[in-house]
Amino acid sequence: MNFINLIQSLFRRRPKRPTIQPETHFNQATPEPENTNQFFETADQFEKEPQAQQTEHFVTTPVQPRKSSVTIHYLNQNRIPLRPSITLSGVVGATLDLPWLKFPGYYLAEITNLKQHFHEDPTNIWLFYKPQLAAPVMVLHQDLEGGLLIKPQFLLGALNEHYQANPLEGGVNFIYRTSSNQTGRFSAETQLVRFQYDPLNLKYSDAPDQPFIELTASVDTYKRPTEEALTTTRLPKNAIWKIYSCATATSGQQWFNLGSFWISPKHYELHATNPKATVDYQVPKFTNQYTVIETTPLNLDATLNNTTATLWAAPYEKPATYRLALKTRVHVKQVIALDNLSRWCELEGGQWLLESLLTFD
Repeated sequence: MNFINLIQSLFRRRPKRPTIQPETHFNQATPEPENTNQFFETADQFEKEPQAQQTEHFVTTPVQPRKSSVTIHYLNQNRIPLRPSITLSGVVGATLDLPWLKFPGYYLAEITNLKQHFHEDPTNIWLFYKPQLAAPVMVLHQDLEGGLLIKPQFLLGALNEHYQANPLEGGVNFIYRTSSNQTGRFSAETQLVRFQYDPLNLKYSDAPDQPFIELTASVDTYKRPTEEALTTTRLPKNAIWKIYSCATATSGQQWFNLGSFWISPKHYELHATNPKATVDYQVPKFTNQYTVIETTPLNLDATLNNTTATLWAAPYEKPATYRLALKTRVHVKQVIALDNLSRWCELEGGQWLLESLLTFD
């Protein structure tokens, strides 16, 4: 067998060799890498799918912030509520903005469990208020001359709190006059309450139905309805005056208020009108801001007191350039009262003079 034939025989016998089986076995095992690739692809998908699920969960169902509440209580010093409690809600950790309320007559004195942020658990905060001290009420107890019977009393209390001022013990029946603010409320300004007492226990009344008195005898005058308040002025017989009010003592003694003084005459006559008034007489119309509220015709002589005096063309109008010397005698035609409580005398010459400067005969 030559070399060529040997080669040909080898190639013809090669497919039949048993060694081909391992190659065939190798070819059968080739799907294993393919399965491995499928495993890794599945693993990649396994790793990627949870990530996709997490992202989708965060968007659709976000985490809700935690919330909490704070209740604020507004109490007085006795732990009595000044108003209903206030409850605030907010996110945990957020800044707490407290409503600082004000109450008339109180000031904020104490805070318990103060917080600046919302905490995990519900919180209570207590604000305690105390009464604000007001200005005092001063109570004066005086006699008819304005003198103090005792030292001034001071009532103290909280702002807007009610007060009651009382007369002296046993002095109710001797009260002559009291101010209108005997009861009220404390305020930021000092208030004054006056009690004026009449030790004579006089009973006061309005003027009688016949308000003009004609004196049938001369009579003394008094600053107050008591004989201890005698003045130097004496009213002459036949003088006619208007009565403004009356007072009666427990003894029955009668007193008449003539405006600037009191009298207690024993001889007199009462008239419904002034018997000496002239029908055609007209009170001058003054140009100043004062108004005549009362007119009393007199026709009496008087003496100027221990002073000099200025004459006026009308009350508070056009004073004369000369003055009357002290002790000058004048004749008074009438007396008028103005709404500023001043009293003026018209002299027979038409001039005017303040009544307080004269002493009537």
